[in-house]
Amino acid sequence: MIILAFIIGFTATVIGALPPGASNLAVIKARVKGSYQDAVKLSYGAGLGEALLALTALSFGMVVQEFISMNYWVQYLVAFLLALVGVYFTKKKHSSKITRQRKQSQYFIGFILSFINLPVLVYWVVVFSLLSKWMLTAGSHPYIWTILLLAGVFSGKIATLLMYSKFGSHIKQRSTSSPNSLNRYIGITLIVLSVIQLVKLVVS
Repeated sequence: MIILAFIIGFTATVIGALPPGASNLAVIKARVKGSYQDAVKLSYGAGLGEALLALTALSFGMVVQEFISMNYWVQYLVAFLLALVGVYFTKKKHSSKITRQRKQSQYFIGFILSFINLPVLVYWVVVFSLLSKWMLTAGSHPYIWTILLLAGVFSGKIATLLMYSKFGSHIKQRSTSSPNSLNRYIGITLIVLSVIQLVKLVVS
């Protein structure tokens, strides 16, 4: 059935998004600061970023995989960008003044944290390669299938991040963790991801 496309997109996204990542921690931070609206905006932005990554992997999976494997500078660039954003978060100081402009930027922050993620792109390439035989016989409506798949990806990412938002609300009630500490956690997570990427490059 064509509805399986939505189920596959949703399930694969939840599995990939459950481990703590930058967007997950950003949502927790937004919720701890007391802004459920910011957490929702971050989730929607991250959902869009995840859907675009999945679409890229679906459309150009083999090309992307070959390009990445043949051009190590791309992997180094992504690792550098992760480290750069990580350093930014570790140095960022919380301000008690919340501006309208900052609230509006949450969509973009969520999108960037989700989209600039090479391991997730590779994850989707692997997912689609495993499903390739099934996808060839999935039906005679490829456009509808793709739309439902991406809708599942979008929904799965949002659902997972909203679950993390509830966890952030729990932290807020039981902890006195400052936003600055959460900034450091996000930054350290990004730097660790960058180091892991560099280690993989050196070992390979």
